[in-house]
Amino acid sequence: MNRQNTSGSNGIEKVGRGWMSECQGLDRPIVWNIWILVNGVWVSANWMANKAGGPVVLIAHSMGNMYMLYFLNRQPQAWKDRYIKAFVSLGPPWAGVAKTLKVMATGDNDHVPLVSSLKIRTQQRTAVSTAWLFPYAHTWPKDMVLVSTSNTSFTVQDYQRFFKDIDYEDGWAMRQDTETMVNALRPPGVPVYCLYGSGIPTPQGYNYTNFSHTDPTVINGDGDGTVNLLSATLLKRWVGQQKQPVHMIELPGNEHLAMLLNATTVEHIKKVLFPP
Repeated sequence: MNRQNTSGSNGIEKVGRGWMSECQGLDRPIVWNIWILVNGVWVSANWMANKAGGPVVLIAHSMGNMYMLYFLNRQPQAWKDRYIKAFVSLGPPWAGVAKTLKVMATGDNDHVPLVSSLKIRTQQRTAVSTAWLFPYAHTWPKDMVLVSTSNTSFTVQDYQRFFKDIDYEDGWAMRQDTETMVNALRPPGVPVYCLYGSGIPTPQGYNYTNFSHTDPTVINGDGDGTVNLLSATLLKRWVGQQKQPVHMIELPGNEHLAMLLNATTVEHIKKVLFPP
């Protein structure tokens, strides 16, 4: 795909045809949603850079970081050098998050008391992004128990059996469709600023007495309340893998969503946008 010398609607069509050819084998909803995002970022970056007369800063939060990396990995380096000043990554789940297994097993009402987790589970299971964010074997200890019951347990190596046991084997197909999209974690080829929360109890495992029918006992580890620390800090491996700098900025006590309104977060972003 050559995006560098295209413009207007004709440029979008060229991007779309080239990118769609890379997605053969993926479910159509996945292809369509990501195609929209990829084209949206590309068109916006070109338009804003030309309007401002200089490269732009890309900012992503949570799962948006996965989409942004997918996008950057597919752009020519010359295009990134011209149009992208930096990539600010907020609360990134690079290696997945443990709480996704609870979402699939028994649903998650996000602490809303009037909403039953089990009642919204059916809808939540249809979100392909949930399976995409299951913990990844390239980072999570292969012997770490993510879900346990009275007679079995599940680790990162047991997802196919997990989906079968919760009677939702479509989830395994979703995982297979999405797992390889960014799991190689290739450096983006642009300056990176990673801001992540820590010091907040974050689910890293669940113990069920009545599997897939009752709320489990939560086993907590470190993180921002949603993203586990070992997942958020994974991109430190990019240091030395690309010539562009990689900055890791820990924000102790910053919760996953609250960090978006935190004054410290805003100040760090302003420093990237408006350097001295």
